[in-house]
Order: sequence, then C-alpha cells, then structure tokens
Amino acid sequence: MRRLFSAIWRRKWLIVASTLIVSILFFAAVSRVVPLYTARASLMLDSRSVQVLNSDNVVSDLNLNNPVMDTETAVLRSNLLLERVVQEIGPAALAPIDPALQPPGLLDRLKGQIKSTIGTVLGIDATETVQIAAEDAQTRRLVGAMRRSMTVWREGQSYLIAVSVETPDPELSALIAQTVVDTYIIRQVEMRNDVIRSATAFLTGRIEETRKSVEAAEARIADFRSEQLAELGISSETVERQLLELSTQLGLAQADLAQIDARYNRIIKVISTDGFERAADLLTTVDLQTSSFVLSLRQRLSEANRREAELATRFSEDYPERAVIRAEIDQLREELAQEVRKTLASLENEAAVAAARVASIRASVVEVEERSSGISRANIEMRQLEREAEALRENYENMLNRLSETRSTELLQRADARRVEKATVPGAPSSPRVMLFTIFGAALGFAIGLIATFILAVSHIGFATPNEIERALGLPVRASLLQGKLRSRRALFRLLHSAPFSPYLERLRQLRAMLLVLNQNPGSGYCVQVTSSIANESKTSTVISLACLEARAQRRCIVLDFDFRRSSLSRDLRFNAPFDLEDVLQNRCQPEEAIRHSRELGFDLLTLKKASPQLGEQVEVHQVKALIDHLKKTYDLVLIDSAPVLLVADSIKISTLADTVVLLVRQYKTPRKAAIQAARMLNEVGVKSVQVAMTFADRASEQELYGSYSGYNYK
Repeated sequence: MRRLFSAIWRRKWLIVASTLIVSILFFAAVSRVVPLYTARASLMLDSRSVQVLNSDNVVSDLNLNNPVMDTETAVLRSNLLLERVVQEIGPAALAPIDPALQPPGLLDRLKGQIKSTIGTVLGIDATETVQIAAEDAQTRRLVGAMRRSMTVWREGQSYLIAVSVETPDPELSALIAQTVVDTYIIRQVEMRNDVIRSATAFLTGRIEETRKSVEAAEARIADFRSEQLAELGISSETVERQLLELSTQLGLAQADLAQIDARYNRIIKVISTDGFERAADLLTTVDLQTSSFVLSLRQRLSEANRREAELATRFSEDYPERAVIRAEIDQLREELAQEVRKTLASLENEAAVAAARVASIRASVVEVEERSSGISRANIEMRQLEREAEALRENYENMLNRLSETRSTELLQRADARRVEKATVPGAPSSPRVMLFTIFGAALGFAIGLIATFILAVSHIGFATPNEIERALGLPVRASLLQGKLRSRRALFRLLHSAPFSPYLERLRQLRAMLLVLNQNPGSGYCVQVTSSIANESKTSTVISLACLEARAQRRCIVLDFDFRRSSLSRDLRFNAPFDLEDVLQNRCQPEEAIRHSRELGFDLLTLKKASPQLGEQVEVHQVKALIDHLKKTYDLVLIDSAPVLLVADSIKISTLADTVVLLVRQYKTPRKAAIQAARMLNEVGVKSVQVAMTFADRASEQELYGSYSGYNYK
C-alpha cells in the first residue's frame, strides 16, 4: 500500500492535470449552455369539507388516497389544462419557449439530416407531416414545450403537490407556474359549477314534466269520480254512510224484535205455568204502560180476596155477600186475563211490526251493499289512480326541494385544492449550475487521473524496488539513487557544490564505496563503465556526480565520454580544448593534449567536441584498451560514460575493457525485458564485474533518510 501511495504521489501532476483539464472542459461546456430559471408553486388538496346545507352535495368531495393524488398530479400535466394556460398567458408571452422560434440544435439538425437521408434512400418524403392550422400547431408546440419544462410531483405522502417550471426567462417561469396552479383551481370550481348548472337544468326540465304528470293524474281522478257519480247517482261516501246507518238501524230493529219475542215468550210461559194472575204480576214489572191499570185490578182483587177470607171465617159459602164477593173476584180475574190477552196481542203486533221493519231494513242493507260492492270495484281503480298521483306528487315535491338545494349549493362551491406556495421570480439560474458542474468535472478529472495513476502503478513495465531487480537480473543492487527537483545539468553542478550531503549524493557515496570495495587492486587505477539498457537512465549525471565525489576525496579521476552519438559534456562543461577524444583515438595527438581539467568540479574530462557516430566503427578495441591502460597509470578512477548497451553496439565492446560495469535501471521506467537482456548481454561478452544501481528512486518507497534534505530532480 505504501508503494501504491508513493506511485500515486509520483504521478500527482497527472492527477492535477486531469483534474484541471476536465474541470476546464466542463466549465467551458456548461458556460455555453443557455441558463434556465426555475420557479415553483404549490397547492394542497384539502380533505376537509364545509357543510352549510344539510343535504348531499351535488358534486361530492374528493376522497383523498394515493390513486386520487396520482390522478390529480397527472391532471396538472394534461393538455386540456395546459392549453387553457396557453390561452391565459398568450402565445406572445410564451415566445421564449416556442421551439419554432429557437434555432435548431445539433441534435435537431442531425435528426433532420437522417430523415432526409432515409427519404432519399427509400424514395419517400420522410419529413412529410399532417397539415394543421397554424394556431393549433402553435398551441401544440407551446403545450409540448411547457410539458418538457414543467415538473409536477407529490411531496412525500402528504396532500401537497408542487409544480416547478424551468425556462430561460425567470419571470416567465414564475408566470407559468402560478398560472398552472391558478388555472387548475379555477377549473375545479368551473367544473363543479358546470355540473351543478347541468343538474339544475335537468331538474327544471324534470320538474316541469313531473308537474304535468301530476296534473294529468289528478285530472284523471276527478274525471273518474265524475263518471262514477253520474253512473251510480251517489258517491261512495254517501253509500258508506247509508250502509252504516242501515246497519245500525238493522241492529236496533233486530234487538227490538228479539226483546218483544222474549217478553211474549216469557208471558206465555208464565201463563202456562202460573196462570194469568202471575202473568199480570209480570206485566206490572215489565210493561210500564199497562202496569198501573193491572196494578189497580190486582189491588181490587186482593181486597176482594181479603174480604172473602174474612167472610169465610164468619159466614158459609151461601152467604150472599160472599157470593157477591166471589162474583167480583171472578170478574176481576177475567179483567186481568183480558188485560193479559190484550198485552199478548199488542206484543204480537209489535213483533210483526218489528219483523217487518227488520225485513225492510235488511232489504235496504242488501241493496246498499250491492251498490257498495259496485262502488268498491270502481274504487280499486280509483285508489290505483290516487297512488300514482301521490307518487308523482311526492316525486314532484322532492325534485322541487332538490332544485332549491342545488341552486343554493351553486353559490357555495369551492375547489378541492388551495394555494400553499406562490411562485416567485427566481433570482439566480437553476441550471446549468456552473460551479457545481465545474466541481463535478474536477472530481471526475481527479477520479480519471487517480484511476489512470492506479492503472499505471499496478501495470508498470519496470521495477518498483531493488529486490525486484535482484530477483529478475540475478545481480545485486548496490545503490538506489534518489530523484529530486533539478531541471538541468548546470543545476546539478550547483547542487554538487551547494549541497554536498544531499540524499542524492549520500546514495552516490554508497555506490562509490561499493565500487571501491570491489576494486581488487587498490593501489592501481580502476576503470568503471556506467551504462544502461535504454536511454534517459541518468548515466551522464551519475558519472559526473561520481567524479565529483572522487575529486572531493582528493583522488584523481577522469571521465571518458564514449557516447559518440549523443555527447553533451563538451557543451555542458564548456569544453574548449584544441583536441578531443576523436583526435586521441585517431592518433592525431597525445591524450594529455586533449584532456581538460574542470576547476569547478575538480576532475578531468576527455570528450568530443561534437557527436561522431562513425567513430565507434573506425576505432579498434585495442586502441581503446591502450588508452584506458594509459589513463589508469595516471588516474585513480577512470569513469566511462557510454551509450545504452541495447541501442549502441559500441558500449558492448567497451564493456569488456572495464574492470566493473555499472548498469543503471530507472525505477518504474526501465522495461523488465530490456534490463534482463542488457544484463545477459554483458555476462555473455565476458564482463568482469556487473553491478546494478537503481536511479530516480522514489523517496517514499525507500527507507527513511538520515538527516533532513530537500529533494532534487536530475537527468
């Protein structure tokens, strides 16, 4: 993980560059987009109802639930409502969102080109459209534009519906949002009023029809009654009263007849059992009309019987007064019998009269009953007519009441929704949000750079640590030379003087110490060739730095510039000797005549004035060996700066002449195959000693440094 973070830190400028480039691209792209302004208005569907009249509503209130809320949300986006909004605002005010007035975008032009191409290939007019009125086409365009710019949603699970409109004009956004909400509420009230007016008109027509039906039914009843009265001569009410009276009279007559029969039968029974005198006693208690006369007769008869009884005690039956009294008693008894017989005859007459009366009344009752039966049959139809008329009358009254309630309800109608939030003119554009998109672009660029850095870190073709080099090449890594912040060779020269104990030089001292240890002949000169497998591995900088350290240690050192193709030391060190390395190898001068001493750095230099690629082929190996042997007699260390062994054949020939070859491998950059191939070639040609040093080592991937120094970059 630490190496991964180190790799990311090494490529931090890639991440920074990616972040800046993508953020700038996003900023440039978003800045060209037309700014849009969003205005929002809200309304609430009210579940509460105001009951003023104690009757059912003509238009019922909404029973709010999720389907109803979704339906009302869809109604706010319906074309009927939006067409009404277009009429309210006016097409002129909606011109900023009219697609026909906007220049066609790239996508529209591309669609048109595709349609034209298809039409050309197929031989049809792909752009043909249905011809409609210009006003209708404009309304359709504006409705479609409003739908695209409008968003309607429900706030969570509440009864609140929000309407937001996004257009290039802030005032138009607020106007559309507020008009949509107002039109929706007004349309609800108008729809309710339209329904109530339709119901009122329907009830008015139905009431008129029902009134006529009631009048017709009542007329039929009156006509039927007139026909019945003309046919029967009497009304049913009169017949009923007569029947009731006759029934009462019949009952009374039958009661009188029964009473007379009872008196008569009782008197007959008393006469047959007790005689006329007992019957006379009965008459005195029953018949009040004859009781006074009979009572006087019985008093006289009782008086006569008393006298007879008194005379019977004193006289015999032949006594004349007794005979007179007995005759009087017989006469009185006969009178009593006559009186009883008169009463019986009177009762017989009364019974006959009562029977005749009963018969007469019964005949009348039968006659009236027959008439009533006919009237009852007629009344069945009459009652049917009355029921129909009553039903029509009740329906008529109900519709009159409903019409009155409906007319009263029309004045109390209100919408099911009410405004909650008024649309205000936005003070800043809602999109594109330049800063947000720029930040998003920066984040995206950072992510792209980070991903690229990660991919490069995990898929690098080089070596990350000295251990990897040792395992791949089978050679020990003698030092890891750190990278710093230097940008030129002259800066390296200044570093060698100003910071002799920098981390970079400390690692070079480590390499120099290892080379001195590897010298098997400490008393004689030592030749070290510094090379690499490919270019840009810091060969020249390493050679110069080692030479400076050697000079600083009071040891004689010379640098041989055998990079015939890209020699730059003469320019960097301002070489101005009359002869150069080519003159020495061509035997045109002695080595001492071409060697230049650098007072600034403290070492000698034998280089070329300019690049000479053909020199490697013109010079024989023995000539180079003779030069090296000659220099080893004078100098303690001979450093050879040569070209990469895989790119230039000269370096292979020279490597056989050096006591030690230092193969430089750049961290993360040198391909594994190149380093392995270079090490194999050096071993195959019989190099005496091959040592490896890693250059451009990342400080974060190395062990902690001893001391505090600033980092440096070198070439």
